[in-house]
Parts: sequence; C-alpha cells; structure tokens
Amino acid sequence: MKDFSLFRQALKVAPKPREDLGTVSSLSRREFNEHDNFLIRAQSPCLEYACLMVENALLMRTRRSGRIYAGFEHLSWMQPVVDRYLRIADISETVYVFGENDWQPPRHPNIRYISLQPGLTINRESFLVADCGNYHAALVAVDEGGFEAVGARHRNFTIFKSSNPTVVNQLAGVLEGMIDWSFTV
Repeated sequence: MKDFSLFRQALKVAPKPREDLGTVSSLSRREFNEHDNFLIRAQSPCLEYACLMVENALLMRTRRSGRIYAGFEHLSWMQPVVDRYLRIADISETVYVFGENDWQPPRHPNIRYISLQPGLTINRESFLVADCGNYHAALVAVDEGGFEAVGARHRNFTIFKSSNPTVVNQLAGVLEGMIDWSFTV
C-alpha cells in the first residue's frame, strides 16, 4: 500500500494508444470532452479547471446513482471547494474523500472521509473519479515537484483523464479496495 499509485494504475488499465497532448497552459472544455483518454502536463490552475468541469457535470446530472472518489492529498486542501462537494453529496449515492487527516471536515450523510497515512505515494496524487450510471470520468494527477518545492499555484502535474466507463470502473474498484485498507475519519 505504501508505494501504491493510482496514477500508475490508471496508465496500466487505460487502452492504448492514449493521446499525449503535451504541456498545456490551459485546457478548453472542447479538448476535455473530445478525448476519451489523454495525458497532459500542466500547473495547478489547469488541474483545478479540469476538476471543476467534472464537478459541474456531476451537479448537472442529479441522479442518485454511482459513487464519487476524490483525493485531496490533505483533507484541508478540500476547504476551498467543500461547499461544492457538499452539494455533490446531496445528489450522489456516496462521496469518498481521501487525504491525510489534518483538518476536521464538515459532516454529511453521503460523505465518507478516508484518512491516508503520511508518506504514502498516493499522497502526492490528486484524483476525482465519478463512476455513475449516467456519467463516467476519471482525473488522476501526480505532483511532479512537491508542494514545498514551488508553492501551491506553481505545482507541476502530469494529469491523466479518462471518460471510458471500463477504465473508470476499474479505478473505482481499486479505490473501493483502498477504503477497506484505510480508516474513516
């Protein structure tokens, strides 16, 4: 578990060839939706926008089917978007939020917080996996430099995106297994 990487797992289960869009400074909604599976290299704002596109898609589909898995590295990094995740939880079966336990997040009947131990490889990854009946999306990003190295706004990520239901389902299955190995906050 210590060396487990959801990013490596995503690359392993994604069909080949997958598109490598290179280094980008911004990502359009059209590019995001046109490609089923792709890799990009980008800084934090681009990752945040990609997550926002998935979160908005979830909010637009108000069915109570499926599960959402979100990894914030540290639970405290969820603070700026906590209201959005509470709303997503209102319309979702279950939302699982993973991260190091450094903050007491608000309670919600459909949210489960999964505490990750410090030093795990997955703690350098951010992810959002939506495995729903009417929407499938996975974003998995690995931090290339580290938060302490360059600060929050200039972190460099390699980001994998998939809207392939088979890939999303497999990643959700892996995360379900992690829930059994971790403990709920």
